[in-house]
Amino acid sequence: MNWMDPYTFMLFSLGLSVIFLSFALLRSPRKLSRTLLACASGLSGMLIILTVMELLIDDPNTMIVLRNFQQISLVFIPIILLGYAKELYQESAKKTMRLVGLLFIPSIIDLTLVFTDSYHGLMRKEIAIESIWTYTEVSTTSTLLNSSLGAYPFVLCLVTIFLLIRNMFDVPKQYRMTHWLTALVIALPIVVLITTSMLSIDIPGIFALSYSSMALFLILVNKRMDFNTIWPLSRQEVLENLSEGILLIDQKGKIVEMNKACCQMMKRLFDLEHEQVYTHILYQSAYTYFQDVKPLTKALSRQEPTTFQYERNGQYFDVSMTILGKKTNDLRLVVWKDITDKKKIEQQLIEQARLDSLTKLTNREAFLELYNQNTGQDESCFLLMDIDHFKLFNDRFGHLVGDKVLKYVAGLMKIHFRGDTLTRLGGEEFGVYRMSSVEGAITQAKAFQLALKEESHLIDSAITDFVTVSIGICPVEPGAPFEKVYEMADDAMYQVKEDGRDSIKVC
Repeated sequence: MNWMDPYTFMLFSLGLSVIFLSFALLRSPRKLSRTLLACASGLSGMLIILTVMELLIDDPNTMIVLRNFQQISLVFIPIILLGYAKELYQESAKKTMRLVGLLFIPSIIDLTLVFTDSYHGLMRKEIAIESIWTYTEVSTTSTLLNSSLGAYPFVLCLVTIFLLIRNMFDVPKQYRMTHWLTALVIALPIVVLITTSMLSIDIPGIFALSYSSMALFLILVNKRMDFNTIWPLSRQEVLENLSEGILLIDQKGKIVEMNKACCQMMKRLFDLEHEQVYTHILYQSAYTYFQDVKPLTKALSRQEPTTFQYERNGQYFDVSMTILGKKTNDLRLVVWKDITDKKKIEQQLIEQARLDSLTKLTNREAFLELYNQNTGQDESCFLLMDIDHFKLFNDRFGHLVGDKVLKYVAGLMKIHFRGDTLTRLGGEEFGVYRMSSVEGAITQAKAFQLALKEESHLIDSAITDFVTVSIGICPVEPGAPFEKVYEMADDAMYQVKEDGRDSIKVC
């Protein structure tokens, strides 16, 4: 036995390298795909170490035992690689391990029969020791049962290759080459074995050499883009961490998948308990469940992409539907993006743009818009108010007290003219557009003036005089322009000023 023979030394070094790399794959980040690749590589390394021992040992019984242990790697590696390929496409640890466990059953039967063959002879018709180059190797003649069970790993290899090629188009473009190269590398042992048998080339330890080369190339190919660190991310984990609600709807309109964010959104929309959401929505008809969401049901019926906004119970959503295509059985991807907070901010900005910053009454521009929308619909009138001697308040007590007066007048207007359109037209001038007769407006205005005088002392402790307003009222004719109505009310109001203030005059 020459342990320093160049060929066996090369094989032994290759085996140790593969085993070392398989352990390196087990470090963080821990993923099932990395673990499966590590197991397949480790078994390949063990296969070549056992083969080197078989080539160098002369004792037939020991060689047969070593050959039996080599079968463990040969029958388990294809199963593990199939699980690896499945994890690359769709990461689901429980489903993958369940599949691998089921696929192990025929291989365990195969191994049991191989290890007990000396008792029943069901697997090998004949065992011989042959010499290849300068090495001795076990040669066996298989029974029909052994050949049938032996074909099982090769079938699994072909299924793995097909799975990788079939699914390479469903992964991000930058990972497709890695999928393709992985399929080619897994096909390597089959190609090598077929080629050597057709060309009648005898190479010692050909199984171990091809499988170990495959394992080494697999590690290198997948490490090229750090494939097992980045992709596949756990699809479910990605979905569950998205803030957008995700729904998947099949061709028949049945809801087949939804993420946590969508569950929360549907819970709020339809007032459901958390545990009820999946029962009420998952596997239900989208046409029935979203019958009020007409743009969505229409797009589902026509099988066309769509984007729209949806509002319900004061909640706003941007909704988009995309058809994923034939490779995904034409699933419809519906994305719900909650824009309620954004809408509230928009509404607040709109309101702020339409309000006077000090009094929070409608500003002049917004008031004119409302006036033009409502004028002429019913009997109406316009009240123009001006705070009497307001300049003296500012000069005597300061602008801070003046601002308090303006805010107090505005607050009192909201109480006495509830439901009317109120505005601060500028300075100490206020307006009221009231859908009522002039008589009703006079009554309301007098009550307002009285309340303002009685509550003057509440505005600020520095104020000792009454705060009063002069009011001009003008009935509004259908279609009358605001400029004309304002001018008439202004004339009436200044007539009140000239007559002594704190009164009302109708134009």
